[in-house]
Amino acid sequence: MSGWEAYIYQLQNRYNAETQQYTLTNVCELAGIFGTDGTPWALSAGFQLSTYEFGLTQEDGSQKKVNVNEFTTALEATKGNRKGSEAGIRMGNQKYMLVKHNPESSSAYLGREGGGGACIARTNTAVVVGIWNKSGVMSNGQLQNAGDCNDLTEKMAEYLKSQGY
Repeated sequence: MSGWEAYIYQLQNRYNAETQQYTLTNVCELAGIFGTDGTPWALSAGFQLSTYEFGLTQEDGSQKKVNVNEFTTALEATKGNRKGSEAGIRMGNQKYMLVKHNPESSSAYLGREGGGGACIARTNTAVVVGIWNKSGVMSNGQLQNAGDCNDLTEKMAEYLKSQGY
């Protein structure tokens, strides 16, 4: 494993650089690193951010078609934008809610209906996404959670910043 795929593996699994071993695996269910223009640099299996038309239910029960660009909604979340698009913040055709924005690290912490969530962190040229699932089991027998996902996602963003990204 080399290049950007190794970074994705480190987004999904906790790596100890001193021992050169993974100390915790399956921390994030899905992960991706994108350029700030939306170009995917590396993605975990089964992960992508799409563009599509979404049927948004109106107050009168009718459907309004709105365009969704999932990358744009993720990028906007890192700026503290709670809406992202008319259909909200969406990734994997699922709606997320901005729980907290950290302007110092350009990070957004998101929750997802039904359990789980995501952390999105932005650097000068990259956007790092980690998604966790409340029913996902890590190698230590514990369930995936926001704290571990946020930690790995933000550490990857910090590393990329230190490398000029």
